[in-house]
Formats: sequence, C-alpha cells, structure tokens
Amino acid sequence: MAYTSFSDSFTLSTTFDLIVGESIVFKLVQLNSTTNDFTASISAGNLTVSSLTPSIGYVSVTCPYLKTSSINNELKLTSGTTDLYDNGYIFTPNPLGLSQNSLYPIYGDVDYPFTIKPFDIILLYLNDGTYVEYRVLSLRVVSGELIMTLNLPLSSTTKNNISGNTLNKFLILTRIKDETNASIIYKKRSGKTSYGFILPDNLSPEVLANIDTITREVKQKLINEQQTIEVNSINTIDGGEI
Repeated sequence: MAYTSFSDSFTLSTTFDLIVGESIVFKLVQLNSTTNDFTASISAGNLTVSSLTPSIGYVSVTCPYLKTSSINNELKLTSGTTDLYDNGYIFTPNPLGLSQNSLYPIYGDVDYPFTIKPFDIILLYLNDGTYVEYRVLSLRVVSGELIMTLNLPLSSTTKNNISGNTLNKFLILTRIKDETNASIIYKKRSGKTSYGFILPDNLSPEVLANIDTITREVKQKLINEQQTIEVNSINTIDGGEI
C-alpha cells in the first residue's frame, strides 16, 4: 500500500467577529479523486493565532491613560484608551509569545470586553500606597475622549497623581451575571430539609449522563459531614416551617 503525505503553511489575513468561548477551526476537505479504495487521515499539526482578542488584536496604548477635567467630579479616558472602550476589545495580560503583564499574577485572565457602565466602580491606586474609590454615574464621549461623571469630586492629591502620571494602577469593577449563585424563593413544607442541585442548561453531556451517581455521592458526603446545630430552637438538618 502506498502512502503519501504533505504539509502546507498558509496565512489567513481577515477579521473574525468572535465572542468569548468561540473557536477558530480549519478543515482539510477532499473535493475529488481519481483513485478508488483509499483511506485518508489527518495528523495533528500546529496552528498559531496571532491574536487572542476579538476584532482588534493586540494594540499598544501609552501612558497617560486617564485625564482630569475642569469639573471636579469628572474623569476622562485619553483618546487612545477611549478607542478600546465598548469596541469588543479584551485585554490579554498573558498573550502567546509576548511578555506577561505585571498585573496578570494578581488578577489572572480577562474574560470580558472592555466597557464601562453606570454604577461601575473605579479604584485609583495613588503613589503613597493608598487608593480612592469612585462610582460612575454617567458617561459620554466628547472629542474622542470618554468622560465619566463620578459620585464624588477628585481630591487635589488624586488630580496630581493623574496629571503627573504617578498612579500605581487603576481598576474598573463592573457587575456581571453570576451563574455561581442562585436564590430560590418558595414556601417550605413541614418536615426535613432535602438536598437538591440546580443544573445549568449548558451542563456537559458526560456529566449529565452520570448525574445520578454524582448526586448520590455528594448527598452522602454532606450527610456524613453535617453536624446538627441548634439555631433559635430550630434544628438545621431537620428543617422547620415557614
């Protein structure tokens, strides 16, 4: 039996509109053949993606990133930083083949595009080791710069840190839907409290197929480790009435 093999290198220069979790897949497809009775297979190769961010790719924004305003309770993003705002850009603190960002060991990977919304929190870490916290009330873009109206005026020390480019770092904290927490409100029947599990829609089929065994083992472990604690004369294992 004759064997033949070949390798091919190619570069695809295009823009993909991806969201977090999506993948890029290349397939080798045979269109026709003049030989009957053959078996073809593809061995694993190497794929290098030049960007881990959707649509924009790696960019470089130089300091300063923030600016003050003539209005005491306003904070601006410079035009270079504003270009990344609400444009689908995901900061990649540990990109392939490039040096690791200094904040990566502390905060890890970034999973969400860079955007700022009302009621987000901004932390400014000053050069004296302290930090100040502000809440964003509203946003607007003027002359290519994002202006954030804050709930408190900037102090002179904070302004000096921003204008002098001596901030240690700044963080923007936003609220996201947290699938790790759920609240179930219902009227409990009399009797013991039973254990239960909430299963997400995207649960792995392999896990779902073995869910009976998993729940049985987890329940047994909970029962074995649970200690009876009296709280307001209600036994926390036996439950109570609402």
